[in-house]
Amino acid sequence: MKVYEKHNDPSALFLLGNDFEKSVTHHLTIFFQGLRPLCTAIENSTMQYSKQKHYIRQQKGKLIMFDIEEQIRSWKAHIHATSSIDNNEVKNLESLLRDTITELSGQGVNEEEAFLVAIRRLGDSEIIEKEFAKISTEELCHQLYMPLNTSMTQKTERKELVVILALTLFGGLLSKIPALFGFGDFDTYDLLYLKNASLFAFTPVAMYFLYKRKIPLSKTLLAIAFFPLAALLVNIYPYQEPYHTAILTIIHLPILSLIFLVPLYGGSAKGTGWKSPKTRLDFIRFIGEAFVYAVLIGMGGMVLILLTLGTFELIKVDASPFVVYWMGPFGLFGLFTVAAYLVDQKKSLMGGIAPVLARIFTPLFSLVLVSLIIAFLTSPNQASENRSMLIWFDVILAFVLALTLYSMCSSEQKKNTSRFPLWDVMTFVLIICAVLVDLIALWGILARLQTFGFSANRTAALGENLLLLSNLIFLAIGYSRYMAKNMSFSRIVELQMRFLPLYGIWAAVVVILFPLLFGFR
Repeated sequence: MKVYEKHNDPSALFLLGNDFEKSVTHHLTIFFQGLRPLCTAIENSTMQYSKQKHYIRQQKGKLIMFDIEEQIRSWKAHIHATSSIDNNEVKNLESLLRDTITELSGQGVNEEEAFLVAIRRLGDSEIIEKEFAKISTEELCHQLYMPLNTSMTQKTERKELVVILALTLFGGLLSKIPALFGFGDFDTYDLLYLKNASLFAFTPVAMYFLYKRKIPLSKTLLAIAFFPLAALLVNIYPYQEPYHTAILTIIHLPILSLIFLVPLYGGSAKGTGWKSPKTRLDFIRFIGEAFVYAVLIGMGGMVLILLTLGTFELIKVDASPFVVYWMGPFGLFGLFTVAAYLVDQKKSLMGGIAPVLARIFTPLFSLVLVSLIIAFLTSPNQASENRSMLIWFDVILAFVLALTLYSMCSSEQKKNTSRFPLWDVMTFVLIICAVLVDLIALWGILARLQTFGFSANRTAALGENLLLLSNLIFLAIGYSRYMAKNMSFSRIVELQMRFLPLYGIWAAVVVILFPLLFGFR
């Protein structure tokens, strides 16, 4: 029979049919000499699975209809029978399997092929990888003369690359819209470009999600309408000097844009759509990974720009106008789409770069927070007199919250083990230090409000610190209950993910209402 995908998961090999099963078992026995216990388990699993219904078989010359639900049930039974994966992890894998099948079906792939491809992608997951860490299925597939790629897969990949290239160019073209109305000089109209920068960057990403996900038209229109409406709003508002509300809009509009990307990222599948805490947590991981990719791509782009300028300088040609007005904008507003594509290509991995970085920086940020607390104790008046210190406090607190969220993405922390790992203790210490620093910052803000009164900046800082403080206290209570074994870690994650929309609501208040309340100043 035809094989549609390369199988990285040995369990996927058992779906190939009765005629092929004996050959697979024979080659597995030869290939895994020296790994007799594992090979025996796989052989036994093969014999057990052969008694179940195969997803394709012939009876009296007629092809039986493919039953996706029956095959998923058989697959779950096979995972339970042949591995030490617990029920929670199997549920997570099933959710990931269904998400992948839904995504592929939205691209026109039939259920049979989508099921095969989804099984193959699960072979890349950390959990399955742990079970079969010593198995080189790619080498096995070569021994069995199995095709690793099909023309359908290659055609789909080429089509997606063309879409990514088009959306990348589209992001750059969006940045040229102000020039059509006579606002082409970046230096003169820098505020205009900064206000719209997040819309230039995230609109192509939203369109990429629309291309990838199968979302009802009504929800698609509602989510995508945000970007033109936001552009209309921020460009109609008559901002005036000293432009405090305009700067606040520049800071908060990206947050609001990311919140509106969540429905497009998660889709609308029941139980696994954007309302699911797991999907929201995965979106947090997505943002972190995309940020890392964007930074790396941006650094490479800067090297390319320097090489371009240096090369043209050697031949006495000034390439700076081309770099500033074309190369730079197209690269800057297109790299986010490329980063989203790169992350989405490997979304089946349970772990990622962001959680690893979170673990590296958690102890370092704890030391920074401790040093800030000591600095406040030695000079307590600095919190109310030094405005820059308060801004610095808020930036660090935002990073602390991000570190905590990315730590939640770690696969080890999703398990309900009898002992909490060291990193949970370190995260708890980080949160406690962050609560103390936030209380110091809040005290400084209240002192400045009493002295100077309310302004757009001070009101925004007050609201954000109150929001951060409530979130950090909630996390501290959750972690303490988790460490006392009175709450599961998954429950903490679920409650935290339901807290996230509050940041979007506050960002909307700052972007929409603050200019009106403070006279657009």
